[in-house]
Amino acid sequence: WSNYERMEGLVGLLHLFAYFVIAVSALKTERLWERFFNVSLGVSVAIGVYGLLQLGGVFEINQGGVRVDGTFGNAAYLAVYALFHIFIAAFLLLKEHRPRAMKMFYAGALVLNLVMLYFTATRGAILGLLGGAALTALLIAIFEKERKVVRKWAIWTIAGIVAVVGVFFVIKDTSVVRESPVLSRFASISLNERTTKSRFMVWEMALKGVKERPVLGWGQENFNFVFNKYYNPQMYNQEPWFDRAHNIVFDWLIAGGILGFAAYLLLFLSGLYLLWRSMTHLSVASKSIITGLFAGYFFQNLFVFDNLMSYILFFSVLGYIHTTSTSVPHPKLAAFAERLKALPQHVFGRGGRALDMAVPPLALVGTVLLIYCFNYSALAANYTLIEALKPQQEGAEKNLEYFKEALAYESFGDQEIREQLAQVAMGIMRSNAPQEIKQQFADLAKQELEKQIALVPDDARHHVFYASLLDKLGDYDGAIKEFKKALELSPNKQGIYFGMIGSLVNKGDAQAALEAAQEALAFAPEYKEAQKIYALAAIFAGKRDLADEVLMQSFGTTAPDDDRFIQAYVQIGAIDRVAKIWETRVKKNPDNPQYHFALAGAYLALGNREGAIEHIKKAIELNPELKDQGEYYIKEIRAGRNP
Repeated sequence: WSNYERMEGLVGLLHLFAYFVIAVSALKTERLWERFFNVSLGVSVAIGVYGLLQLGGVFEINQGGVRVDGTFGNAAYLAVYALFHIFIAAFLLLKEHRPRAMKMFYAGALVLNLVMLYFTATRGAILGLLGGAALTALLIAIFEKERKVVRKWAIWTIAGIVAVVGVFFVIKDTSVVRESPVLSRFASISLNERTTKSRFMVWEMALKGVKERPVLGWGQENFNFVFNKYYNPQMYNQEPWFDRAHNIVFDWLIAGGILGFAAYLLLFLSGLYLLWRSMTHLSVASKSIITGLFAGYFFQNLFVFDNLMSYILFFSVLGYIHTTSTSVPHPKLAAFAERLKALPQHVFGRGGRALDMAVPPLALVGTVLLIYCFNYSALAANYTLIEALKPQQEGAEKNLEYFKEALAYESFGDQEIREQLAQVAMGIMRSNAPQEIKQQFADLAKQELEKQIALVPDDARHHVFYASLLDKLGDYDGAIKEFKKALELSPNKQGIYFGMIGSLVNKGDAQAALEAAQEALAFAPEYKEAQKIYALAAIFAGKRDLADEVLMQSFGTTAPDDDRFIQAYVQIGAIDRVAKIWETRVKKNPDNPQYHFALAGAYLALGNREGAIEHIKKAIELNPELKDQGEYYIKEIRAGRNP
């Protein structure tokens, strides 16, 4: 059923099928499809202008950084959107008998979308454009016999693409390329690059999943099960939960097996077959552009994954091919229609009017029911969840009401709602909210996560969320049990070990925590976080020599700048190490008054009263508002007391 982040499960695919059916039913002529594509190009121009304003700093780039994302919030989504419209603009531009004004519009839209695609810095889409454009130009150069000017331009396009690629390889190590946010991404492409390595690791996991269930796959939206089961611990520096293989081949092999992927591939093949066999009214150039679009789109999907907008554009192009290649009804369909007409009038009423009058209201009722069942409840739950996450004037009790209301819709968003509820509940536990409210949040979060686990017991993610909540509630035995269950489902994921180690330490079983930390470190000994966790576990287990050995070997110090080590050293009374960490922080950030105050506290605990006074004075100098408090501390320290 998918989730709020993707919205691409079975119901999403059924919506796309319905969109295709309605599109080919409503846009029945070439002229109507041209109007449709003209409108779509116009919208792409508006989004392109928005992107230019993002580049100019008028609007923020939603995902941060320098990669333009338009109104999509994701540069990769804008990239595939621009990719489609570049080819659509070229397709309309090369069609014959165009007014000059329209040609200028198409050319401008093409250039603007090219600019947008470039500034998204999405390598797969840009390489897809180059490959698709090269294929288009090659097909035109080989098969276009009538329009010699177009053929000439195609040859020049091939030469230009070869020249651009060649020049880039020559200058890729220069400062011009290295200092460009876009070009530097292409210059960094290599088998050893972090993103490239992670892609190969994910594809390796996906291949194992395909081998396990080759025919029908794992089902829609179920890549996370494969990712958890076959997790490669070398992916420690990537996000912990992948729900896509970032490769359309593996994504469909996982979702639908060989049969599902074959069905997906046939969408491309059947479209190309009709394009070249049946669309005789199109020129070779027009057919070549659509072929190049399919090639570029499929190529970029080898490195990312589809989204709703790319699906809509793809189905639109398929709809155009369908409509303009099937103007003559299939003989069997035509014969069936004739048989319907030949039926007695009482079957459908005089002239079929009874049927015509009955269908619209039935369709309306059916549509309303479908919208209510499949759209409204999820939409309403999503809206209510957003309200539940906002600060409410009535306090946390109102947030709790919104969470209950969102869950009452029983939509496919329940997993997201439960996870957000758990995170908010853990935050509430650390707040100064009334104990009664804390208990209500805790009870509801536990109850809902238990429902989620009962619904999908084999998803490690749910067990991790539940374990984290139990740990915050002080039920360390319950948390450890859930972490162990998660490890059964995803035995190589270090993050699950880290959560369990925390619960073991909180429980007081430091030796078991140390053993678990050693197991986690063994997966990837170079993993810095695993090294820190191992050192922390050693500290709590009373093995400071081991911790010092690990820290010196990995970080060159026994006092790394990390709050967890401050807490650990405070707990075992190693205040000298605490002072050393605060000294490091003060050195890195000498203008932070709070750091000086903290270092003063550590010095005071060590008996270095003059050092404490010195840093309190420095804190007052940096922030005069601390004067009264600071002078009081200084007075107390000089009097021989510890304030």
